[in-house]
Formats: sequence, structure tokens, C-alpha cells
Amino acid sequence: MHYLANNKSSRHWVNRALIHSIAITALALVTGCGGGGGGGGTTAPDPTPTPTPTPTTLQGKLIISVNGETGTRAIGNVSYSSTASARAVGTVTAQASGVTGLDGSFTYSSGGTVTFTLAGQTFTVTGASTVTAEMLAAAQTSCDVSCQHTTANNIKLFLINNDDDRGLTRNINLSSNLILPSVTFEKEGFATALEAKLAADGRQLTPTFLPFLGINTEAPQSEQKDIVLPMPFVDIFRTARPFSEGSCKDVTYDEHGWPNVAPPATCSSGQALIRTFFLEDVLQGMVPTGKYTVLYEGNGTLAYSGYARIVNPGQGRDIIEITPPTTLATGTSAANYVVLRVMSGTVKNIRVIMPGGICSDNPFNRVEKEDDCKDKSKYVSFETRLAADRNAIIFNPDYLRFLKDFRVVRMMNLMQVSPSYLACAKPNPNYPTNPNLFETDANGKYILDQNCVTQPLIWDQRSKMDSAVWGASGNSFRLARYGKAAPIEVQVALANQLNAHPWFNIPHNATENYVREFARYVKANLNTNLKAHIEYSNETWNSNFWAYHYMLEKGITELGDNTAWRGANYYARQSRNVFHWWEDEFGGTQRLIRILATYQNDSNRTKRMLDYGDTKQYVDAIAMGAYFYACWENTNDKLQACYGSTKIPKPLVNATSVNDIFAAIDNPLDPYGMEGVKSQFTKQAAVAKDYGKALYAYEGGQHLTVPNTIDTNRKQNMIDLMHAANQSPDMGERYKQLLESWKAVGGQTFMLFSVPHTFSQFGSFGIKTRLDQPRSSAPKYDAAMKFQETQGKCWWNGC
Repeated sequence: MHYLANNKSSRHWVNRALIHSIAITALALVTGCGGGGGGGGTTAPDPTPTPTPTPTTLQGKLIISVNGETGTRAIGNVSYSSTASARAVGTVTAQASGVTGLDGSFTYSSGGTVTFTLAGQTFTVTGASTVTAEMLAAAQTSCDVSCQHTTANNIKLFLINNDDDRGLTRNINLSSNLILPSVTFEKEGFATALEAKLAADGRQLTPTFLPFLGINTEAPQSEQKDIVLPMPFVDIFRTARPFSEGSCKDVTYDEHGWPNVAPPATCSSGQALIRTFFLEDVLQGMVPTGKYTVLYEGNGTLAYSGYARIVNPGQGRDIIEITPPTTLATGTSAANYVVLRVMSGTVKNIRVIMPGGICSDNPFNRVEKEDDCKDKSKYVSFETRLAADRNAIIFNPDYLRFLKDFRVVRMMNLMQVSPSYLACAKPNPNYPTNPNLFETDANGKYILDQNCVTQPLIWDQRSKMDSAVWGASGNSFRLARYGKAAPIEVQVALANQLNAHPWFNIPHNATENYVREFARYVKANLNTNLKAHIEYSNETWNSNFWAYHYMLEKGITELGDNTAWRGANYYARQSRNVFHWWEDEFGGTQRLIRILATYQNDSNRTKRMLDYGDTKQYVDAIAMGAYFYACWENTNDKLQACYGSTKIPKPLVNATSVNDIFAAIDNPLDPYGMEGVKSQFTKQAAVAKDYGKALYAYEGGQHLTVPNTIDTNRKQNMIDLMHAANQSPDMGERYKQLLESWKAVGGQTFMLFSVPHTFSQFGSFGIKTRLDQPRSSAPKYDAAMKFQETQGKCWWNGC
């Protein structure tokens, strides 16, 4: 790292000075011993006194480097005092004091020290021609390497956010009105405290780097009940389960999904018209705790339970208090949700609104009241705005604040555009209403409805802004969930709010009109400085997804191809069509990044798709997966890559400790470990170079999961072990290695997978476990941020 190099250089200078001092002392001792040769009665003359050296006054500069800039920024108006060296004058005495000049200048004595004072903390370093934030951090001898990185970055954060002209000029001159957080530089919470102080002053935090990593989003609702996702929206009712999941079966709904009638007589008195489990398995850190305002239209009455309790009821407006737990209850009848019921009458346009609001000049920080805005006139109440217009404010500030440190946001899961192949599985005839039980053949294989597999998706089927809810839970049939998450308007608004490039995944069965309408909306509404990243579908090579089976069928029916490559060939051909339609609607490719996705470990597939027809002419970037893990077992001879105890001495299935997991990941012979993924990077990078394309990672990180084949008695232990590995500092080190390997092969945009969420059998894919998880306990997130902070900015042209 850069700061280590500077620190090493500084220590080398001090050691050289010390050696020089020792040499002078030794010479003085030899001279003082006489040396007239022989003795006798002759008295030696008194030695000539050695004059005390006069300390040399030198000039240094206090500088920092941020945003990956080639040069540095001088830091002015920082208090300092310097001392002369003890060797020079016999005692350590003050030599100079004052503040650094506009060019960062200060004076010091050769061999002496300089003490700088920042935010009430002092940092003493040996005088040098240049002093950096990294050198100041290294002076904190109680800090380890990680602590020194945190300190150096926090010093830079403090300096650039207290510049008197707020970045109008390159150099930094500390303001006379400093924003002083109450947390010291070596603490991780410094950045959060500074951000809060700046928000109170009506300002946003300026980071020390220009983001270049990307992040994947998640759906508003998880298909797995034991995974808790972050809340993207201020109106948390947007993530409610569709009403039909908990209502009386004969209730009808309007075109937006609101119920048309009161409970029919066939409903027993104990039943409700609607039993909506919105925010199932919610946790603190994903949604705020506090008083929420519930607004609705109609003559009905509502009741609340679970984590919610009524505080102040009223017609059309209730105040409820939501108190999510820090950990989920795990009992058989645990009520891990907030429940809203319509007890009588009819209701529509329900909004459940977070407490507080924002200051209009800072959408990334939620505030409780107008007094929290420096300019009270800028206070925007969530309730007031959403009472007038349900879509006036969309995003949870905590969600935005997490995402703002990423350059590209992949919308795939937020769109719910990649459903399981079970979306087209035939329901089990014995349980036709159960969305999770399917008909099987004699071999136990699920039977797919081929008419479902090849059905088209038309523009009018998309999720819309006036839909009652966005998304559907695991209690809905998979087909009903497809494309029913965040509308295109929300995706574009998110990109604009973050000033981040959006990465859109076009549904595998979207019609040409759907694709063109999508492109037209993006062109008309996306900020003109942002580029639309376009990928057709998602992981069409993965047989777990509906898109895979669609590609196989279309390869036969549209290409007349019955080879094993028909799916890849159709994907290449249809990608080319999608890119052409976008180019046509945009009037060129200047604002487009056209992405052809491929299988991580198959560079041959990449070449075949690029060579299919004229596909390569329409592609800007190849995108691969970038996951590391390790062989699950070593005894299955069908898995030749993992077969044999010599090659794979201890596979994951035999792991009993976190150290075992990392030993497997680090095994150089494991095809899926750290060395294996480096090899995959190298092969795909070679193809990208040969074809003149950029290399992207559409998803990446660790991929430790527990298969269903494992013994039930061991399953939970293995889940806990995988989770512990994800929370280990060693995992942060592997993420550092992964990103450095990616950069080394010339890879460009790397999309981490994914936004914060909790862990389960299906993996620990969240970069954090909750939105407010401290960086110090989130090793994957910390490693990613350190990589950005150290690098400063992207390394490729055209970024």
C-alpha cells in the first residue's frame, strides 16, 4: 500500500541519520584518547574543543494525495511546532512554530521532529521535506497496519471536508470554522461522526476517492424467508406482500392491486380481508425504529400486530410504532414480521411512512425534525410530501448512503428479472394452490410447461409506479413474481439520485417493443452524464434459471440449431438484437455500454458467442462471474476437477473450523479457490484483449454455500461455519487479493455481490449483514472500501 511505502521511506531516513550520528560520536572518542604513541613523562596538550554544530533550518511541506490524483495537494493553516535535534544543541528545544503556509510549508531542523495538531490531536514525526497523512498515521505507534490505514484516510477526510473554499482550488487551506467530530482519527466511527456533523451544517461528506467498484442490488422482498434484505424505500409498504397472499380467496382487486370490496360473508369473524406480512423478518439496521405514519383512503379500519403497535388511531391516518429486533426469533411460532390487517370496509392507497424527513440539500441523511436542518426552510417531511404524492420521495436515505460509494449499480435483482426455472414448473396436482410443490416425472424431475417456458413478456406487464406493492414474496407463484419488482422509473431515479451508472438486465423473453420502450424511457430520463449498461438477461448458462431453458427452446425454434451450443448461440444472437434496438433508440452508442455475459470458467464459450454471426460488432464489454470458493467434496469421480485426496486433501464438506475453510480456498490446486479464480481471470482477459473488448465482472466475491445434500444434523453447523468465515478478517484479506488479481489482468468494472443482507444456507452474499453494520465488523465491505481508498480512482481509460 502507498502509505506503507512512505512509512518505510521515513524510517529509512531516520535510521540513516542515526547511523551518521553514531559515526560522529565514535570519531570523537578516538580523537579524545590521544594517540601520541608511547607515553613517557610528556604531558599531552589539551585537545582543541569540538564546536557544537549549528542546526540546519529546512523547509518541508504538508501534503496529501486523494482521488488517485497524479500530484498532491498542499495543506495550509495547520498548527505545528518543530524541535531541533538533541545531537545538534545538546537538548531538545523549540525551533519554530506557527501554521503551515498556503503551499503547505513549515520549517524544521535537520534531525529534529515536527508536531502537527489536527482536530485537537497531535502527530509527531521526524522532520522531512514532505510529510503525508500516511506518515502522520504511522506516528501512532499503538496502531496496527489496519488502524494506520483508517487514521490516514480519516485525516484526509477531515482535511478535504474542512477546506475553506470547499474544493474550488486544488490546494487545501483549513477553514477557521472547523467541522469537528467527537471521534478520534484512529476510530472507524470518525467518518460517520464527521458525516453527521456535515449534514447538520447542510453539507454532504466528500470522500477521499472517486468510486470505481460496482454493486448488485437485491429484490424488495426475498424469496427465502430466512434472509433479511435492506429497505430501499421511505414508504415501506412498497415492499408489502401482494394482498392476495393473505386475503379471503374470493376478494377481487382493481388494476393496481387494491381490494375492491369489504370482506364477504363467507369470511369468518376471525378472518380479515387482508393479512399482509410486509417487512417479514425485519431487523434493526435495515429499517429505522420509531413512529411511522400510516395514511390510507377509504372507509375501512386497520389493525396492527407483530413488531408494530398502534399509538394513535384515526380515520385515514394512524400512528404506529415499529420496533424490530436486533436478532430474529427462531421458535416454531416466531412472529418475525409486521402485520397490517384491514378489519372492515375498503381501503386504498396505503402508505406506511418512515419517521422524519430530509433536508432538501442532502437526501442521504434522514433527520427527525426541521430543527435538524441548518436552514429550517429546507426541511422536507416524509409524511407531508407522501400525503400529497405517493411517489414524491422514494428512497430510504440509509439505503442511498450505502450505495453512494459505488460507481455502477446493477438493477438485476431489484428488477426481479432472473426467476428460477420453477416459474414454469407444473403445480403438483395434489396441492394445486401451493406455489412451492411441483409435479415430477418417474425420475423425480420437475415437469416444465413448455408454453410457459417460451411465453413473451410485453411492456404492459411491467411493474408500474401506481401498483399497490412492488415485488412478491416466496408465498407467490414464481411466475407471478417475474418482473413485478421496482419499476423502470424507480431504477432510473435511483441512478440519477446517486449519480451512478445503471446496469440494466433486459428480461430474457422481452418483446422488441418492450426493449424499445425501455430504451426510450432511459434515454429521456437518465442524467445525460451517465451511461446505460445493457446486459441481456442473466446467467443464461445456469440451468437453475428460467432463461436457460428459454434459450435452449429458442435455439431450436428460431435458429434451427439442435447442438449443445444452441443456448449460447441464441443468447449471442438475441444480445446483438437487443443492443441494436438500444443503439437505434439512442441514436448511437455514446451513452451505452453493451455487455455480453459469459460463464466464469469457460473462455471458449466467450469466443464462440463473440464469433456467432456479427455479435462482436455490437459488444463493448465481456462480463464474467468472479466468485471464489472451494471444492465441496473430493470423492465424486464425476467432478474430475475436485477428485482425489492428493489434489484436494480436505474439501469443504470435511471442514470443522474457519481455518479449514480458508485452507481449502488457498489450496493452489483447488480449481475454485484463489489461484483458480486468478487463472479464470487470465483466460477471459486474453479473450477480451484478442477481440478488443473490456473485461467486466457482473458479480463477484465469495460463494460459500451449503448444499441440500448435506446431512440434516450437520447442516446448521456448516451454515454457522460459513457465516463465521464471512465475518472473519481473513475474508477481508481474500477480497483484497481478489480485487488486486482483477486489476492485475486488466479487468475493469467489478460488480460486488451484493447489497447488505443476512446469511442463510444459500450463502452470505451481503457485503454487510445490515445497512448500519460498522465497517470494523464487516471485513468484505472494509476490504472493498480500502481498495478504493488506496487506488483512489479507476485505472482504465474511459472510466
